[in-house]
This record gives sequence, structure tokens and C-alpha cells, in this order.
Amino acid sequence: MSKPKSARTYWCDSCQVPLIGELCGACGAEGRNLAAATLVPVFRTEINYLRKHIVQDLHPWLRELELWVTPTNYTYYSHGEVLFKLSAASADVAPGKMKPPPQALAKRTRSDALELLREANKNYIERLQYEAESFIRKAVSQFSGRPILVSFSGGKDSTVASHLVMNGLGRSDILHIFADTTIELPDTYKYLQSFQKEHPLTPIISSRSTLDFFQTAESIGPPSRILRWCCSTHKTNPLSKLIDSMSPFDGVLTFDGIRKAESSRRTHYPRITTQHKIAREVLARPILDWSDLAVWIYLLYHGITFNPAYKKGFRRVGCLFCPFNSEWSCRMIKYWHASQDNRWTQFLVQHAMRMNHQNPENFVFKGWRTRAGGRGLDHYKTTIESAPCLLSDTAVSYQLLSGEIKNVRHFLRPLGPQTQIKCDGYFETFLIHDKDTREILASVEIGFEDKAIRINYILKKNSRRFQQRIEKQLRKLQSCIYCGSCEAKCSNNALCSSGNYSILNESCVSCLHCVSHDCLAVKSLHFNGKKIDG
Repeated sequence: MSKPKSARTYWCDSCQVPLIGELCGACGAEGRNLAAATLVPVFRTEINYLRKHIVQDLHPWLRELELWVTPTNYTYYSHGEVLFKLSAASADVAPGKMKPPPQALAKRTRSDALELLREANKNYIERLQYEAESFIRKAVSQFSGRPILVSFSGGKDSTVASHLVMNGLGRSDILHIFADTTIELPDTYKYLQSFQKEHPLTPIISSRSTLDFFQTAESIGPPSRILRWCCSTHKTNPLSKLIDSMSPFDGVLTFDGIRKAESSRRTHYPRITTQHKIAREVLARPILDWSDLAVWIYLLYHGITFNPAYKKGFRRVGCLFCPFNSEWSCRMIKYWHASQDNRWTQFLVQHAMRMNHQNPENFVFKGWRTRAGGRGLDHYKTTIESAPCLLSDTAVSYQLLSGEIKNVRHFLRPLGPQTQIKCDGYFETFLIHDKDTREILASVEIGFEDKAIRINYILKKNSRRFQQRIEKQLRKLQSCIYCGSCEAKCSNNALCSSGNYSILNESCVSCLHCVSHDCLAVKSLHFNGKKIDG
């Protein structure tokens, strides 16, 4: 049988089912080259929704496992022919796009359609599964000694990855990690409960940010496609902290459901990598090259329970308020989760008013780009108030405008080891040394009462770069929301920035990873978004 081609979709006109590859495994016929885009199944719940929005003449063709859709352009297929195309914005049938099949074929039951689908794609599925499970076993052998995890989002891809890992390793006790952003689809939380009931021996641990999503959005502005801070603050950072606590020295081996077909950015992802957001984690991607159709046929082939949100019409399941939600996703959220959607809309209305936005309606209803930045909020926190010191040509006086003054020492510790000279509750003085030569780079004097900082830049070489790093850290201090982003960059477990900011002096090696990290709060508060207001 020919090799599956994930770039295209084929259709068996004899069996009336989509194919992952060119030949049908049920009848042996060559499949018709149907589309460059992949197909996903349309389930009964979504069909009931569609019946309210399309003409009655098309209703006879709205049958589960006989109706398929291309998720990128909302083109619905029945019996291998274009039936209609929806407008994502209006959910109406786009004019001139209806093309009913030439004739209605004999009706068949859902079980008959499912059996044909399985048989037609059996060889492709078994080959994909064999290769993926072999990859999983090889990765476990290559990185032996590391705890094995499954990154489990509750979506279809991580569900397939979970099944492959447990089946390939012959174990049901593989730890699953769920990154709970606290704003997941309600169906996702329900699915997690049902998954645990079906897999009582499979442990599931949730990571969750201590930050409230709405309070954070109120402080630094809502997330946008330009400034998507929510992924770091509410997903990556708490996940990183949990993984570090599990294996602080050896790291972990994590299998996820990332696929190239999900976005153009992911087409360049390697199948195994250590170069990503979480230190000491090896990421392995068993279904990286799978198409949407392959994922769905795998689920249906094995009868695997999946997130019920897909049956309602959601093409992806993620956060309710994700900046990358499509128009269709937003419409589905509005239809199925009206109360959550209303809460978000009301928040945006009030936020636009608080910011004195020149066009509140545009801010609320014209998409995610218009909401970028926190202009009108505490913009002053991104500004450094400084002046040359009259006592020395190499010294600069700073006035801390926000933040905890006693945390200055911790924010400056990554720049070099410190020697404390004085600390009496009113003042603090310390030296910053070069981590290798122990040369004195600067002296720092802090007044706790008036929040004044005086820094004498003693070093001669690269003094300007050093001063820029100092001031970058002071901006972070003024804007810090204790999201954990800096902590996630530290590979030595020296930094804690969840709820407070502190650095273990003996553990910090001044690698500058946390310093080079651009603070999400600073970026959001500093960005004014004027170019995209429209």
C-alpha cells in the first residue's frame, strides 16, 4: 500500500469515506484526490447547529460520519463533494458556494459508516501507530533515567499522544500533566473528569498559576496576538515550576501532541528538542507529521473518547479567551458558552473605558490586534526616573516609582555576586562584583524610606551595557506582577518569582538568562498600540 500523504486528502467514491493515503483498504480502489486541505468529521451536535443556519434542501445530507469539513475555510463535504461553505463571521451559507452532490446515495447507519472508515484506513493507521510507538520506545531508551510525562491538554492531539505512549510502553501509570490556565473550555474540565474515570491508574497533576487572569489583564492589558502574555503567565511558568519540583537535576522526558499542520511556525519544529521554554525538559513529539484527518481516524478507529467540545463544532480546544481564536471559535464560544463570553465582553467594555480608549467599540469587537498593549494603565512603571549624581561623575541616582524597594538587591543579583556593606532597616549598601575576576563593577546605596537608589558605575569596559542591564532590571522591579517568567528562565533553581521575587545568593551563577528575558508586563504597559487602532 502506498505511503500516507498528510499534505492531501483522498476520497474513495466506492466506499464513500475519506482516505489518509491514495488507496482504499476496504475495496482496493484508488482514491480521488479531493483537496490539499485536510478534513475533519462533523458530529451530530454540530449538525443540529447547522440545521438552523442552512437551507432545508441540504438537510438530508447532514449525517454524522458522512459530513466532513475543512477547518481552515469552513467548506463542508458530503459524499466527497462540496455541499456548502459557511461564512465564519455570519455563519450563513456564502452566496454561490453551494454545490449539492449529484444524487443522494442510499442511507447507511452510523455504525456501517464507521466500519467502512476503519477498514478503508486500517493499514495507514496501523503503520502510523507502529512508527509512533517505536519512536516513543526509542526516546525512552535514549533518555533513560528521566521521569516520563505526557503533556495533556484535553485536546484531540494530546489524547492521541497519551494513547500512543501508554500503549507503546505497555503502561497505564504514565504521569499526565495538565496545564490549567483557569480559562479552559468548560468541556475540557468535564473531559478530564471522564478521562480519569476511564483511566483510574493514570495519575493526572494540574499546574495552575497563582495569578487571576482577569486581575492580570486589568493590570497590564488583555492579551493580544501581538502581546500574548497569557501563555507564559498562566501556562508555561507554572508548568515549568511543577516540572522543576519533580526532577530538579535530571530533568524529564515529556511527550506532547504538537503537530506541524497546526501552524506555519511549527513546520520547522524538530521531533525531539531540549531548546524550548522549560529548562531541563526533553520534548518528544510522536505525531509531529500527522494530519488532522489522521488524528481523527485514529481516534475513531480505536473508539477513543475525546473532548465533547469537538462534537459541538470547535475545531480546536484551548482557552476561552485565547488571542488566536478564529472567528469560528469565537462564534462557537458565544453560542455554547454565552455567560463566559458575556463576562469577557463586559470586562473589555469596562477596560476600554478605564483606558479612555478613543474607540471602545473597536477595542471590544474588532478583534485581538486592536487590544494590544496597556496604554492608559500604569505606563509610568516602565519609565526610569534618573539623574546624574552630583557627588560623582560615574554615579546615577534613581527614584523607584513602584515595587518593593527591598527587592532591589534581588533584582540586581544576576548581574554579579554581591558583598553587603551595610543594612540597618533604613539604608542598604552593597557591591556588585564580576563573577569571574571578583572585580568591583558597581556600588549600590538604597534608601528604604524615600525609595532612592544611588549606583556608582565603577567598571570601565562595557559600562554602558552594564548600566542598561541595571536599568532593565529596575523596570522589571517597577512592573513586576510575580508571574514566574523570570523563574522559568533560571536553570539553577536560584530564582523564585511567584508571589514574591527572591534569589538564592549561593545558587545564582550570574548566567544572565533572567536578565536577557524581556518582561511581559513591561512590554504590555509600554506598548501603546496606536498603529493598529484602525
